[in-house]
Amino acid sequence: MVLIERRPLGVFLLLCFFMLTATARAADQTALVQLVEYVGADYVNAVQDGEIVSEAEYAEMDEFTRLLSEGIATLDDVEGKQRLADQAQQLEAAVDDKAPEARIQELAQKIRGTLVTVYGLPVIPKTAPDMEKAAQLYQTHCAACHGDEGRGDGPAGAALEPAPTDFHERARYMGRSMLGLYTTITGGVDGTGMAAYDDQLSEAERWALAFYVGGKAVSDQEADAGEQALRGTPGLKADMTLDTVIGKAPADVRDEIGKPAVQAMGYLRRNPEALFSQNRFIEISDAKLGEAAGLYADGDRAAARAAALSAYLDGFEMIEQQLAAVDGDLMRATERRFMAVRQAIEQGEEPATVDARVAEARDSLAAAEDALGGDGLSAAATFSASFFILFREGLEALLIVAALLTFTRKAGARSASRHIHFGWVAALIAGVATWFAASTVISFSGASRELTEGVAGLAAAAILFYVGFWMHSNSNSQKWMGYIKSKVDNALGAGTVWTLTLVAFISVYREMFETILFYQALWTQVTEATQPYLLYGLLAALAALAVVCVLIFRLGMRLPLGLFFKATSLVLLVLSVILLGKGIAALQEAGLINATYIGLPTLEWIGFFPTLQGALAQAAAVVLAVLAWWRGNRATKAG
Repeated sequence: MVLIERRPLGVFLLLCFFMLTATARAADQTALVQLVEYVGADYVNAVQDGEIVSEAEYAEMDEFTRLLSEGIATLDDVEGKQRLADQAQQLEAAVDDKAPEARIQELAQKIRGTLVTVYGLPVIPKTAPDMEKAAQLYQTHCAACHGDEGRGDGPAGAALEPAPTDFHERARYMGRSMLGLYTTITGGVDGTGMAAYDDQLSEAERWALAFYVGGKAVSDQEADAGEQALRGTPGLKADMTLDTVIGKAPADVRDEIGKPAVQAMGYLRRNPEALFSQNRFIEISDAKLGEAAGLYADGDRAAARAAALSAYLDGFEMIEQQLAAVDGDLMRATERRFMAVRQAIEQGEEPATVDARVAEARDSLAAAEDALGGDGLSAAATFSASFFILFREGLEALLIVAALLTFTRKAGARSASRHIHFGWVAALIAGVATWFAASTVISFSGASRELTEGVAGLAAAAILFYVGFWMHSNSNSQKWMGYIKSKVDNALGAGTVWTLTLVAFISVYREMFETILFYQALWTQVTEATQPYLLYGLLAALAALAVVCVLIFRLGMRLPLGLFFKATSLVLLVLSVILLGKGIAALQEAGLINATYIGLPTLEWIGFFPTLQGALAQAAAVVLAVLAWWRGNRATKAG
């Protein structure tokens, strides 16, 4: 039992590792984005017409390009890193050669785009920025240096070198991304008058300021044209995702999409609430599907696979319950079409076949958008979605925790019961803490979420299998009645107690974080009139789970001890097989395990997902459970 006693710490350290690693990667990338954007925007203050006009500014450019190359060298080794390193060296050489400003901006634009494309977007706002509050924050914190209108002419900025930014300057606007503005506001700029505001302003306030100053160069006419372009230009709305608006500068989208995209970005910078519409997750899915098709056509199968996974995990999965409440058949059909896209990519089908599968998935998304359209979900759909999110996610955890508590009560082991309560309460706290970290500190992608759930699911399956087998092997009623009566609260050893605690913790934690994310997604689908029904559904689910819990306790306490042990061990063994299937499916969706799809339906209630790897693992677990059960019965009869 020594290994089992150490597992709680091991699982906790593993989760901490995932969180800290994600934080470090996000910090690295945002710092590099800030460096390259600063070089692109301020090089003109150091060199003009091939001559140095400010030694201090030029020394800063030289230092920043060197730091950029060094920072890129520390990033993870992925496909595209060498291209990024080469671009950084070209920028360093261009600064050494005192190249024209246009060349520096061209290289800075390429590096920023490669950073975002290769390593993903590490930071995005979680809610729509409050632009009215941003205007107040600007006057309080920024106007003294940047001026009341943001033209860099504030009284406190007159003596600063370099001068404060003029946010109306068009060339600077075209080269700055929202991510670059946000990181500058957050961390400041060393050697300048730009201070860091990470300790003074919240993340939401810093994002609001970034959007506020990032839209000052946009005229009313351009914003109006951008709104019309989003409505009338086919495909533009799907292209202008939140990731695009945050991670790319106007010059980037001009070169990649065209002039209407620059106008659309101007409108979205001034009206960021349009990025947080109820159809945001559908737009994410649609954009990622298109990206997957393009990458596959270019021969980048690994990147196409990642984009197809993201299309499902970061987009459609977040609205599955809402769609199920409106049209269950459409939800299941859409889910199958997403799977077909991934399968076509996995099997190396012809690009035309992949395009056809992507088109079918997009058609389903369009149907889902229509189904969820209008003024948000109805009261009945909101209630239904809210109820089933919590009831579905909480039922497995409740069955496990309630069975364990019933067992310890029948054994008279009060200390063990307290430890189990400690396990599930700690899991609730850890789940909320993880969600808070993911909302404020860490960018938790869908793949990261599935990785965490997959690791926890496999760990829970292994421990549940052990506990179920242990219970069955000790199901001789007379033997255990004597054992319990002789030792009462000491009937369970320390190792067993901590094993039960760990089971309670993992079983609740693996459901907690995802449940919160699903409720966040549901919140975007409801209106002010139907918001109370979300709460009603949540309360109804809690009541239903409470009824299930009471029934388990009452039934369990009435059963003879030997029969209870056999029934509980069977439940735990079955749940271990279910969690095994779900854990493998989660790791497959995270891209950690290959998936070979087979032509069978998904049966989520038993953890069966139609992949060869998951089916074989569950079959092996069932065979092992049957053998363990048979062996336990023989041992009981022999005893």
